Amino acid sequence: MTADPRAYAFDERQRMIPADPEALAARVAAAAPGDFADYRRTGIELMLLGRYEEALDHLDRALETVDTETRAITVWINLADVYRYRGDAVTAIALYRRAVDAARDRAPEVLSTAAQHLGKALAEQGDTEAARALLREALRLRVAEGDPESIESARIAWETVENARIPLPPMITALFGANPEFSDDHEGMSGGVVRVNGAFWMKRGPGAVAEYARLNWLREHGIRVPDIAVFESDVLVLADAGVRSLAAGSARCADADADADGGGGGGGGGGDAVELSGAGRAVPDAVAESVSRRAESVGAALGALLRELHALPTAGCPFDSGLDATLVLARRNVLEGLVDSGDFDDDHAGSTPEELLRRLVAERPDESDLVVTHGDFTPANVLEGGILIDVDRLGVADRYRDLALAERDLREDFGAAAVEAFFGAYGLADPDRRRSDYYRLVDELF
Repeated sequence: MTADPRAYAFDERQRMIPADPEALAARVAAAAPGDFADYRRTGIELMLLGRYEEALDHLDRALETVDTETRAITVWINLADVYRYRGDAVTAIALYRRAVDAARDRAPEVLSTAAQHLGKALAEQGDTEAARALLREALRLRVAEGDPESIESARIAWETVENARIPLPPMITALFGANPEFSDDHEGMSGGVVRVNGAFWMKRGPGAVAEYARLNWLREHGIRVPDIAVFESDVLVLADAGVRSLAAGSARCADADADADGGGGGGGGGGDAVELSGAGRAVPDAVAESVSRRAESVGAALGALLRELHALPTAGCPFDSGLDATLVLARRNVLEGLVDSGDFDDDHAGSTPEELLRRLVAERPDESDLVVTHGDFTPANVLEGGILIDVDRLGVADRYRDLALAERDLREDFGAAAVEAFFGAYGLADPDRRRSDYYRLVDELF
């Protein structure tokens, strides 16, 4: 069911590595998996060889064929291993946590494995206290199970927890200094994005590598992006631009500002009150007028920037975000349980991720109108001054991949006037509702 123990050893970080890479590669090349055990074993062996995308494909096939809760949990752990080994700690930890929770409830026979893997992942990220608690539990369970090899593995993980944190590359360490201050309390609250010393933003993993390449391409083509402070290995550090995102001017934020400035009747400036779009209650006319102007300004700024981005030559763009690639990733997210159905738009509420995926396949439109797209073009991903951020999804795709999300967020947070200003600045008088709805549906699975 698992990889042959003779096929792997452990490195200094207690991660599996191939004992004989050439022999393992030859065995994988000759493999013809046809059932759960075969797909799982080949997936693990591909991971040992560092062929992570292929490993995920095979483990997803194993996941499709599971017939017990225990088997599902073991594959979640294997999938998490692949994400962790390739540097995606956020996804790995989410899968490990799900495995631990499910094992506690329904499959105690694999709890020791799930707890040990999650503990090691947290230790690598520097969460020593939580890691110790899990590794202590794993060791206790391993002792009760009585397998000497498993007990030794858990003991080593427990004894090395203090030194397990993955260090930052030398150039990053030199930039941050001896005692950097890390914070994940920031406007965007994006997973895996950390603010450092109040002056930098740090990302790590495959997303950071993808973003680095795209930032450079955009800058070369005249699009404003944050300055890259340093990039080394899989760590990207951006200089803080010193400005807010356009989302910070939404009606909801303005409502909070009105509370802070006028608080319960003082300093409001008098006059009749009106209800702000999206704010939920009445505010003074002066505030409403200011918010209305801000909404139109944000819509126009987004439209102008998107028009500039979509005018870039697709022939020179090396990044593909078309539906062939996108639907493969959407399917993976659904299979691996990485879709948050609680965050669906109102008109998709109550649907399952599987239902939405079937709709995407059945309703797929043609892709005859391709442009260079951002992939997550919303007010939150544009800074004041027209600076694009979070560009790791950038690539050639249908223009409605961007238009749909921009319209959705503008309408929800700024109102109809912002949407009208957006399409006016972009230069589109009659948006295609069918395409817009389709690409909004695509976004639900990411």
